[in-house]
Amino acid sequence: MGKVYVVGVGPGSPEYVTEKAKKIIEQSDIIIGYKHSLDVIRNLLNGKDVRQIMLKTQEEVYADVAKNLANKTCSITFTGDPDFSESEIVDRLIKIFGDVEIIPGISSIQVAASKSKLPIDKCTLITFHITGGLEKEKETLLNAIRNDRNVIMLPRPWDFMPQQVAQFLKENGVDINKWDVDIYEFLTLNNEKVSKSKLSDIEDKNYSDLCVMVIYR
Repeated sequence: MGKVYVVGVGPGSPEYVTEKAKKIIEQSDIIIGYKHSLDVIRNLLNGKDVRQIMLKTQEEVYADVAKNLANKTCSITFTGDPDFSESEIVDRLIKIFGDVEIIPGISSIQVAASKSKLPIDKCTLITFHITGGLEKEKETLLNAIRNDRNVIMLPRPWDFMPQQVAQFLKENGVDINKWDVDIYEFLTLNNEKVSKSKLSDIEDKNYSDLCVMVIYR
């Protein structure tokens, strides 16, 4: 009987891949992942059956592997920690493969919290890496700010990036001149970049899809 793992490979640098994740990947016959997650573990892929996926091809790849898994071991890799920002796809993988084992990874949320020197237990954590409507998550964000809570969040690349976040808060009565924001792009990579400003300064600025926002005061 085959075995399927859902493996978090960290925020981007191979240095942040846990020893547990490395061990599972090394023992796996099949490795599935988006290009970014596969790039993180490229040195572990020699001799593996590697399936690179895209949003439009992932279902086909998952179905094919599930059908032909037999006694093989498969690792489905995601950047960060799949327990935090990949909950939708984890639910989907459980439906496809049945029993899967989740191997947690280091999230960019954790790295951003450390760099901004904000303990996670004093922050509200929000991921917008979901499909469908954002009403619930936006309400969580707004309530956190109104209750004077620091926020660490993953924006949604195609329609709720940092500039839209600032505009949303402003439109809902938040004085964005009074809130600081650190925006981390390409965390842990050689081209890592941090922008520190007021929320009011980012309404017309563009950022990488690979970014984390830390909002505080």
